[in-house]
Formats: sequence, structure tokens, C-alpha cells
Amino acid sequence: MRRGYTIAAAMLVGLAAVGVAFAATAPSTLVGTVGPGFTITLRDGQGNAVTRADPGEYALEVDDRSDEHNFHLSGPGGVDVSTDVAFIGKQSFKVTLVDGRYTFVCDPHASTMRGAFSVGTAAATPPPPPAAAAPKPSAPKGARLALTVGPGFTISLKTLAGRKVTRLRPGAYTFVVRDRSRIHNARVRGAVKTRATGVPFVGTQTWRVVLRKGTLVVQCDPHRSTMRQAIRVA
Repeated sequence: MRRGYTIAAAMLVGLAAVGVAFAATAPSTLVGTVGPGFTITLRDGQGNAVTRADPGEYALEVDDRSDEHNFHLSGPGGVDVSTDVAFIGKQSFKVTLVDGRYTFVCDPHASTMRGAFSVGTAAATPPPPPAAAAPKPSAPKGARLALTVGPGFTISLKTLAGRKVTRLRPGAYTFVVRDRSRIHNARVRGAVKTRATGVPFVGTQTWRVVLRKGTLVVQCDPHRSTMRQAIRVA
């Protein structure tokens, strides 16, 4: 009877050893995400950002959340896997990583959406800093803006709340032109079809203008060297 117990115990120990062996050879998991904004990440199964990994076989699970981005992992050992740019969803890959440096990028935006990590003893090169955000426009597209000239030697383009306009997006706007002097006029030129009030005119006009990329200039013609304002349209 004791011998039976001994055999059963030995079998259990053997099965446990096999289970440990299976667990040891199971591939580790890497989780890649891209989108919906201009973000791309690679994390391990515990949610930590990957900067270094051990050589070996990995299951790469990619969550592609945008039809304008993709996730592309490449590096030594012939690793070169990616989702399609138009694809949205989850996709799995099996990759075998060896010593070296690996990069993951969005191909259409590779200069800003990228990361890197090292495997084994290789040193990883940190990704470049994100591009600086473009300055915000002084007013939203379609806004009503006040173009005022005079009564002194001043000319300005401001929002109706009184904020000076320095940058606008291309598109249509409404200019409320307030010409307050018989010795000045108001003209717009540059990134817009030229329009102007007459020098003797005093009063208010409303212009609908369409701005294109470039520099919008508002000026008084008789005093253009001193009475002018430049606005960036981009």
C-alpha cells in the first residue's frame, strides 16, 4: 500500500515539473497601442513602459485605435511587423527578440510618434521630444473682428472683446471696419483679397473676407510706414 502512495506522489511531482517547464517556455506579452490621438506606446504585461527586455519569444498584442496611424515594430533578428494604417482593432504577432535596439513607430508620423527599447545588453536611444504645439489663434474661424482706424494715428485689428489679433486660421471672417478720420483709411492686403475704405470716408462698413495662409496686413495708405499691423495666417 505504501508503495502505491510513493508511485502516485512521484507522478504528481513529475506532472508539476512538466507544468513548470510549460510556464517557463510560455512567451511573455508586449502590449502596443497607437491612437486615437498622436500617441504610441509599448508596455509589458503589467502595464509598465518597455525600455529594456530580455531576449526571447514574445506575444505582441497591438491595439490600433485610429485609421490615420499604424503600429510598426522593427529591429534585429528580422523583426518587422505592423498594422495597416487604415486598420482599427486588435492584432497579435509573435516575435523573437535578440540583442539589439528595437523601434516602434507610426509610419505616417515617424518623426514624432516613435519609441525605442533595448534587448539584452544593447543601449536604447530615447525617443525625440514631442513637437511643440502650434500657437493658438487669437479668434476662432468665422469670428467677427473689429478693424479700427483713427481718430489719432492708430490702426488695429482686434476681437470684439478688445484683444489684439496676432494669429488667425485660414477661412472666412467678418470685419467690422470703423473708420474714424478723414485723413486716414483702412486697407487689408496680403493673405486676403485687397479691400479699403476711402481716405475722406468716416463711418462703419462690414466686410466678409476669406483669409488664406500667409501674412495679413492692415494699414492706412497715407501713413503706411507707421500705421500698420501684421497678422500671421496659418
